[in-house]
Amino acid sequence: MSLIQLVSALVGDTELAVVVTDGELAAPGPNILYVNAAFERMTGYASHEVVGKSPRMLQGSATSVAAKKRLARALRLGVTHRTTLMNYRKSGEAYRCEIEVFPLLTPSGEPFAAVALEREVPRRPGRRSAA
Repeated sequence: MSLIQLVSALVGDTELAVVVTDGELAAPGPNILYVNAAFERMTGYASHEVVGKSPRMLQGSATSVAAKKRLARALRLGVTHRTTLMNYRKSGEAYRCEIEVFPLLTPSGEPFAAVALEREVPRRPGRRSAA
């Protein structure tokens, strides 16, 4: 069973958006290998539109550079990281997303892939987000 088949069997029906990427961290970033149906509903992108592209395609002008740097550092170190980012749907609409990323490591400790669990964070009335 491949990594993608295993992840799909485990989380295919979850309400959380699931993104599996390879371990490439250099620009343009990791490549998406798998997304589930919850990701498609959250972002408006179909699986075939994002597989092979970087999750950075969801980021834009309101996405915190500091949060992205902390996430990239955690991935380089091979440690789990949770953050909130401002992402953008296919329609261009911004949304806050809490992301927990779990690096998958080789036996020697090198990241070779990552699994991200994501959920949309509802906006609080009267508050602006800097995520």
